[in-house]
Amino acid sequence: MEQKKFYEQPFNDKQFKSERNRIPSLYTLRDGTVIAGADMRYGHGSDSPNNIDIAIALSKDGYTDWDYVMVNHFDDYADTVTEKESASFIDSILVQSETGRIFLLADAYPAGGGYLQSKVGTGYAEINGKKRMLLTTGKHADKLNSFGYYVGDFDGYKAPVLTRKASEATGYSIDRSFRLYKNGEPIYCQQRGSEGVSVQQNVFYAEAELKCYRTTYLWLKYSDDNGKTWSEPEIITPMVKNESEGFLGAGPGRGMAIRHNGKERILFCVYDNDGLFKDPIFENASVIYSDDNGKTWHRSNKIRIRRGLKKTSEAQLVKIESGDYKALRIYARNLSNYIAYADSTDGGETWTTFRADRGLEGTRNCMVSLIDTSKKIDGKQVIICSQGGNIKERADGILRVGVTEENGKVNWISNYHHKKGFFAYSCLTELPDGNFAVYYEDEPAHITYMVFSVSDTGEISEVNGENPEFTGTVATNNSLSTRLKFALGLM
Repeated sequence: MEQKKFYEQPFNDKQFKSERNRIPSLYTLRDGTVIAGADMRYGHGSDSPNNIDIAIALSKDGYTDWDYVMVNHFDDYADTVTEKESASFIDSILVQSETGRIFLLADAYPAGGGYLQSKVGTGYAEINGKKRMLLTTGKHADKLNSFGYYVGDFDGYKAPVLTRKASEATGYSIDRSFRLYKNGEPIYCQQRGSEGVSVQQNVFYAEAELKCYRTTYLWLKYSDDNGKTWSEPEIITPMVKNESEGFLGAGPGRGMAIRHNGKERILFCVYDNDGLFKDPIFENASVIYSDDNGKTWHRSNKIRIRRGLKKTSEAQLVKIESGDYKALRIYARNLSNYIAYADSTDGGETWTTFRADRGLEGTRNCMVSLIDTSKKIDGKQVIICSQGGNIKERADGILRVGVTEENGKVNWISNYHHKKGFFAYSCLTELPDGNFAVYYEDEPAHITYMVFSVSDTGEISEVNGENPEFTGTVATNNSLSTRLKFALGLM
């Protein structure tokens, strides 16, 4: 009998004073270290606008001895309070390049910002041939006509703040973390939610003397020492966001690194709500990519969708490699009862139209996770999927095993219902020993880690403890109207 392995949860309750965690990301590094990322949500489980930071946990093998690092943190509010005027981070994505560099992409919001509060535009303007962050001294950080200042070129660690009209010095400057200085000295404000604590002003804070535009910022950091320390951030929004878009944010979970045209290409999934006010449910997934190890970024086409899906948003990437069929595949959340997918044969620059995978029926409108693996079944590539199995609500966690056929189609050969009741976001990774881990929301604002194995016939077993019997029911919808929509190509 195979000896059972013990594993520990990546984050304990109240890690970093956070009582609520959401939005799992999970990735296995080249040396076998496993990174688990999550939103640290203080006293609440709600999305932005709220007091949210992002931390990671690190284990050498994905089983025990987790260490912790706070990667993205705003300190305008104490880490004990919930407040909708807080600046915040949300929705992390992890990936590692072949150089060993780890990237973490997330959404950053100024005070009071969130998905619905994100104003149209990038918050940048082209000045002297370069896109530059705009700032305002006013209280209305959502009205671009009040933005009379911009951030100049960095000279080492700081950049001057200049007038937009005449490019004159103001005496203000910012550092690479967007903290404010006046006449070369840091300037401070009272930390809300605490007594007698002062923090350095940041253009993302409500109390700052200069503020950035209230929209979504794609905030990128990297680590060159396996996640122990992290770089100063770079905002890549002006490289990839259209001025017509309000929200453009990260599709949380995992990024991907591939070889394309002799170079490494790093890819992240993103989505926007351009057209939100024309259709309240409209969102559209796309991909951003870099061919120079994260220095510059480009964006794919907005991936078209079949009518029955209604929208696509939070998405994940896999590599499909079967016989002569080789492609990137993107799987996305949508409003049908099936996960949607599309393929790219040019490294993620252009994509086929999203369609539904009828083998992946389950919870609609919720993040899903899929990974390609090193495992083979009968010589065929194995894909693993994690999703909720209940089409009526976020519930009933399912792990699915698929094998890739020569035409690129994935044949889903087995299901394992591991969680009855509430089940929402999840993220998968392959561990160094050939087992797999899933990091999933098992309660509102709580994440659980589970290790499992896949046999040579596709059977899934939990590595630690008895396999729990699933006693719930997974709703299905195979009505005539649904079958007809597929026959007509509408889903």
